[in-house]
Amino acid sequence: MTTYDDKTKGAIASGRRFILPLFKPCDEATFKASYIVASDIKCDGKITALFDLIVLGTIEASEVDVKGRFVCLGKCDVSGTILVQNEIWANDVRAKSIETNDRIFAQEIDAETITAEGNIVVGKILAVEKIAKSEKNILCGETAYGAGKVAANTIITGEPLDLDDGEEAVISPSIYTPSASHTQSVAYSDTSEPTDLIAYGEKEYASLGNFRGYLDYLISVTCDDESKDKYSHWRSVLEEAERVCQSGIGAYTNIALLIWLTEITMSSFFKNWDKITDLFDAFEKHFKYLVEGSGDSITCSIESYGDWLEALSVLSSLGALIDSNVSRTAFEMVVSNLGLKGKFVSDRLDEKGWKING
Repeated sequence: MTTYDDKTKGAIASGRRFILPLFKPCDEATFKASYIVASDIKCDGKITALFDLIVLGTIEASEVDVKGRFVCLGKCDVSGTILVQNEIWANDVRAKSIETNDRIFAQEIDAETITAEGNIVVGKILAVEKIAKSEKNILCGETAYGAGKVAANTIITGEPLDLDDGEEAVISPSIYTPSASHTQSVAYSDTSEPTDLIAYGEKEYASLGNFRGYLDYLISVTCDDESKDKYSHWRSVLEEAERVCQSGIGAYTNIALLIWLTEITMSSFFKNWDKITDLFDAFEKHFKYLVEGSGDSITCSIESYGDWLEALSVLSSLGALIDSNVSRTAFEMVVSNLGLKGKFVSDRLDEKGWKING
């Protein structure tokens, strides 16, 4: 068994975390401090982390047990169980079973059983052979498929369910909504028939660029607190972007705003809004100019752990839609909030390439 703690040779201390440049394959590994692993992890047996574990590469193991937060930016392939005390953030995660006392964010999930006390949010496909259960909501950008069942307060998919039992695989009293967007009873002039919120926003608000009115409306018709918080955050971001453009963008340096604008602009809610696209284009052009200069003036103000995780998620899934040099700079600055040095990140990117690390 290999143990990593505050005395491990080769580990770089950074605040309350340690950075491990290279993980050597072993039969079992235990992390006795919060660790950022900047390489792939290959372990024949179990990986145990007593605090947070953040992996910038891929993971291969028989089991993973994390007492804090678990983040994997590469593929996570576990033959047995993934057990996490706090939230899980992953790209492509595959395991026999996944269990967390918090929420799960992933691009793809493939497991026999998935249990989360918080939301299960999947950017693409959720594959389940027995059951996927959330104490809150399950949201899939595409669909859920397999022989299993799903259970949550609300289940939302971008495409119809592809489970073997169809909609009967939704365990009562869950509410299933076969749409990537939330639907509510929205009243046009003389009807109260359910109407797609995205189409409603484009019809009533987009032509005037009235993002405030639209987001206030979304907040008013949304039931879950997480979505309300997201819409409130989007409103603050767009208000700041508009204010900066009106007062003069030349002196603005916080690249975090561009990250959030990327998320908003590429969301289904604002993809056809000219005003939002114009704001995104203005800030992308501005930061491209700064990056092509010295780049020394650029800052990245991210307030909380959850926010920088969200920023990493946005850059991982949407970074290719930003100018490559700007996207790379943003990624480096977000990761630096973990305590990584800029040169260290740059060397890793040059060594392995953007796609592997990003």
